[in-house]
Amino acid sequence: MQNQEATALPTVDIVLTETFPILSLTLVTEPLRVANRESVEHLWRWRFLSIGGGPMVSSSGMQVDTEPLDDSPSDVVLLLSSYRPESSLVPALLSWLKRRARAGAVMGCVDTGALIFAEAGLLSRVPAAVHFEALRGFREQFAEEMFVDRLFNLSGQRCSSAGGVATFDMTLGLIARFNGQDLAKRVAEILTYRPTGHDGPQQKLLTDTSLARLDRNLARAVDLMLATLDQPLPITEIASRVGVPVWTLGRLFKHYLKASPATYYRGLRLSEARNLLRNSSLRVSDISAACGFDNPESFARAYRRQFGLTATEDRVNERAPGSSGQ
Repeated sequence: MQNQEATALPTVDIVLTETFPILSLTLVTEPLRVANRESVEHLWRWRFLSIGGGPMVSSSGMQVDTEPLDDSPSDVVLLLSSYRPESSLVPALLSWLKRRARAGAVMGCVDTGALIFAEAGLLSRVPAAVHFEALRGFREQFAEEMFVDRLFNLSGQRCSSAGGVATFDMTLGLIARFNGQDLAKRVAEILTYRPTGHDGPQQKLLTDTSLARLDRNLARAVDLMLATLDQPLPITEIASRVGVPVWTLGRLFKHYLKASPATYYRGLRLSEARNLLRNSSLRVSDISAACGFDNPESFARAYRRQFGLTATEDRVNERAPGSSGQ
């Protein structure tokens, strides 16, 4: 990557795969557009690429015209992949990503694009941020250290976001790197966005920003549950670690979450099972064990009770043609 003094016009290659997330694309291009408006000395340029060029359709049905992959130099490469990244694991894309990395570009991926980066060997030194729903499945397929439970990451020649609004933070990080922190702050102000500044686990952020406002002990209990989905703790143990009587914990859950601690805990484990079904190729029996169910039959009954269909039926429906994905 050239430094900001030598790069008056940072260029970005935005690579799209079929059914890419339009929200992520907007959260890349809009901050760059505003940076251009606010900057006199530095202007961003970008183009849309795909494996073969031509129109690419987003997950919401919006169409974007793209150019085919080529070897024109760029400062940044950002990959926006689909909810099923396996379909884009083709030699043409993998070899192109490797060449762009060797050429010194800052290489970035959004959400499931991390799986393609891992296949291309681009995550051996710096891990990629991945959405918490896909994180565990990705770690089952590749080395755990390749993926990080974080909203976004910008380190060295790699950047990544877990998807959603976190892509805005990643783009602001790129603007700060090439144009300075003052411009990045100005862009955030103009777009009425307050950067999260959150650098920990994603689900910890959820409890920090919602449950903790209701009750600190409730948030701590849910954090413990989220951290032990594979080996569930007895509710008495959770209450003990939080430092409240069991009856107090039960009252908090009933009051704020409308469920007993055990019911809420089981719901978290079943939701994790559904995430793994939809975001990994693990067998149903392995997913059952990974979510703390020792007995496959009890898992099957609980899953049908929770979601109205079996785990196998859910996976088939999710992958059927026309499914909207996550």
